[in-house]
Amino acid sequence: MSAPAPSREALLDAIAAGRRADPLAPVTVISPSHVAALQMRRALAERGPFAAVRFETLPRLAELLGAGRLAAGGRRPLARPIGDHVAERVGYGARPPLTPIADLPGFGRALRRLFARLRRGGLVGGEPPPAGAGPHLAEVMRLYGLWRGEIAGFYDEDDLLDAAADAVDDDPAVAAELGTVHLVPPGPPSAAGRRLLEALGRARGGVAWAAEPVPGDAVRLVLAPDLASEAREAVRAVLVALDRGAAVHEVAILHGADPAYSRPLREAMAAAGVPAAATPGLPLVETPAGRGVLALLEIALEDLSRTAFIDALSVAPMRRELPAGAGTARLRLGRWDRHSRAAGVTHGITRWREGVRALAADRVQQMDDAAREGFDRGWLQEEVDEATELLAVVEALWTRLVELRDERPAADFLRRLGATVAAYLEPDAAGMAEVQAEIERLGTIDAVGGTFTLASFHRALRVNLEAAAIREGRSGEGVLIADHRAAAGLRFGHVVVCGAAEGLLPAGPGADTLVPDAAWAALRADGHPLVEDAALRVERRREAAERAVACGASVVMTCPLYEGAGAHDRYPSPLALEAARRRDPSIATATALREHPATDWLSTPPSPLAAHLRGPAVDAWEAGLRGAVLRVQAGGPAPAGDPLARPLAMLRARRGRTLSEWDGNLSGLNAGDWMRVPGVVSPTRLENYGACGFRFLLSTLLGLRVPDEPSDDETIDPLTRGNLMHRTLEDFFTEARREGRPAVREAWTAADEARAQEILTGHLADARVRGRAGLAVFTRQDERALRADLTTFLLADTEFRRQTGAVPESFEQVMAAEGPRGQRFRGYIDRIDRDPVTGRLEIIDYKTGRKPDDDPSDPFAGGTRLQLPVYLLAAGGAPARASYWYISSRGGFERVGCDSGPDTDARFAATVGAVADGVAAGSFPAVPGEFSEHWVEFANCGHCDFTRICTRGRGEDFARKADDDGVRPWAGVARAAAPEAPGAPEGGGDA
Repeated sequence: MSAPAPSREALLDAIAAGRRADPLAPVTVISPSHVAALQMRRALAERGPFAAVRFETLPRLAELLGAGRLAAGGRRPLARPIGDHVAERVGYGARPPLTPIADLPGFGRALRRLFARLRRGGLVGGEPPPAGAGPHLAEVMRLYGLWRGEIAGFYDEDDLLDAAADAVDDDPAVAAELGTVHLVPPGPPSAAGRRLLEALGRARGGVAWAAEPVPGDAVRLVLAPDLASEAREAVRAVLVALDRGAAVHEVAILHGADPAYSRPLREAMAAAGVPAAATPGLPLVETPAGRGVLALLEIALEDLSRTAFIDALSVAPMRRELPAGAGTARLRLGRWDRHSRAAGVTHGITRWREGVRALAADRVQQMDDAAREGFDRGWLQEEVDEATELLAVVEALWTRLVELRDERPAADFLRRLGATVAAYLEPDAAGMAEVQAEIERLGTIDAVGGTFTLASFHRALRVNLEAAAIREGRSGEGVLIADHRAAAGLRFGHVVVCGAAEGLLPAGPGADTLVPDAAWAALRADGHPLVEDAALRVERRREAAERAVACGASVVMTCPLYEGAGAHDRYPSPLALEAARRRDPSIATATALREHPATDWLSTPPSPLAAHLRGPAVDAWEAGLRGAVLRVQAGGPAPAGDPLARPLAMLRARRGRTLSEWDGNLSGLNAGDWMRVPGVVSPTRLENYGACGFRFLLSTLLGLRVPDEPSDDETIDPLTRGNLMHRTLEDFFTEARREGRPAVREAWTAADEARAQEILTGHLADARVRGRAGLAVFTRQDERALRADLTTFLLADTEFRRQTGAVPESFEQVMAAEGPRGQRFRGYIDRIDRDPVTGRLEIIDYKTGRKPDDDPSDPFAGGTRLQLPVYLLAAGGAPARASYWYISSRGGFERVGCDSGPDTDARFAATVGAVADGVAAGSFPAVPGEFSEHWVEFANCGHCDFTRICTRGRGEDFARKADDDGVRPWAGVARAAAPEAPGAPEGGGDA
């Protein structure tokens, strides 16, 4: 019976003992990774001198043994871009069943991964597919043979391993200097690696394998609320280990298969002030230079999208002066963003030109109009100059980028790209040298006649930048942060294993998108046992996860209970469940573990805030948070400058039943004159208060605005539709008025309709120039609907004027009226008709949307509809009726009106008074309204600009606080606006 394999530590002890007997006897230890090799070398040095002992990875050993053999045959290393490019090229010739996807952008890269899988399994190209492989694998193997033929002048890692094995078999003496050979598991995952190990075994009398580590029983578990909390819990466990005397190189944080763990772990360690050695480090795609180059390319890929352009200026390390025509222009991010929004730019050089030029023309027209009225708006010239400068920058950039869109030889493409990068990005930006190296590496495809388009280069560069990284920290001089699959060959005193969730530790088998798993299983059974099918992947990933748990003498495993913002549950992985069962055999399932109470081996903070309050403080911010919590619990005032006491007080107040200062109760604020209804106000602002006090506070009192984001709507959006109809009717009626028409009860003629349609055509053309008319293929129906509505409205208008006897008199009339509390209402009235006999006014507000479901008998709608009563004020005491006229087929061309009179005036005065009292009382509750299951949104929140800054639990919060005294002043608006009694005047609708 053979002796059991020694552990890694026993192996190092034996090597150290052998040094004492023969200090110069050669020994070679094959390590799973460079990091493991460095750690073992350090551990051996602690045991004594170790001359003639080398620690190498198997690929590095193969390079020493076989690279000369390949070079003598005229073969060169296969750079990854060359392999990817040739795979894409052979992929274009794919036959059925892969023909339908051969032109997809990712097909070549997917083939490259399958080719690597075949090569690791020992296939060299040209092998016939096994029985039962199926047509997909058969075609992949055919393409693989073509690919291998095209790269015959190059060699990859597996070729190097095969060459080294051949070199050792042909002349065992070449391995003599290796001496005794040991291998720290796991062994190589490829057939070529196994061949080299077997050759070394024959040449050196065998390769001694060290034993795999075994997970211990004393594993502690932490079930954290989310990933961010989990990262801090991992650092907290590190601080505990360091506090107990561990050195930084004796501690490691290993995370599950999700790459999202790397960044928060690095940031949390940096915040804690603990040195870390992250592997592979900061991906180049996350560096300013990496983001900047990709962002520049994405401007062209997204057809000069406005958002892509502004994003590039925001994230890229841009030069302060940018090319603009024959000169340069100073970068003005904020102003350019504002101007391009105002110009309605979405994408495309045509929209940039039309939109920015139209904006400049509008500003010039505004200056001219103001000058004619005796006003000076010369400050608008600055906007004209900035808009012109912006367009020059865009034109210059587009000229450069458009050159990259066509297919070009790699060298020519990189020359043009390099000139663009140099012109726009700072040369000393973080990561620029490394990014430039990756760009140059892509140029190696010139060796096989490779070409690039902008799209193909962007894909290739992104992949390279995601794979390459800038090393952070030096191995052995900080806490290691790495993927758990890097744990092979490593040993630590303390290990924290993060992401111990289902599907992450171990990772799942993944999906085979091109070849069914049964085909891989058939190939594996046909003499290629190292070809990966799902079963082998599952086995290897389970072993990697167990290796991570076993590499520490003391182990803490952490698992997030929720993903993202708490929308999805996470469950502990089987490894975490096994560790828990060793502690408590009664835990049968992952659900039972989630629900298990905290113990000495299980920590379960109920919330992210609770997690911040346990164990040693991770950083100064967390220490300050704890002090703030104590002060809030004690009930004392927050000290000056305390940044955390107020947020904590906010959380506590919002969860209570009283409308507090954090919910919109400003009654205790010494606000001065600003906390009142403004002296000049529009009816819509008052309506906002009746609907939601918080919206009124933000929009009217604080003056917050959400910038509009131009968009390429497929159809004409409702706002543009309304503007088109309003402007068309204004121009039509104004023109008719100049001609003294229409007379009393005069009907519109066919010629009048044709003129109205002509005016609409002009406004549609202007909307197209400004990019607000949707896509032509979709908007024809919208235009037909607009024209049909215009025709129907003219018929309805004739009937309306015949009924009232009134004549259109004013259009887009400036409204100036004084309210019952002295407020001055300002706005525009779409149209005013006057009866020439009685003097009665018909005040009309056009609406192009659907008629709301409000009770038409109550024009006040609980204080949320106040335009009509305000319009009646503009009548100056003359008899009048104010109406909403829904002038579209969607609104049914109905009118909903309100007559002037003492009852209406009284209700309006009471309503406005209630609004003024509520505002003065500081009552600004957030009122979401009823929840709509259909729209999955609250009634008041669907079109509110401030939804994103409202509390997530606003529905429950308002329901809990609705009867509080702080809400009553706001609720008084609805009471004042309600009809006084069942017999009160209705002021109803008419058709």
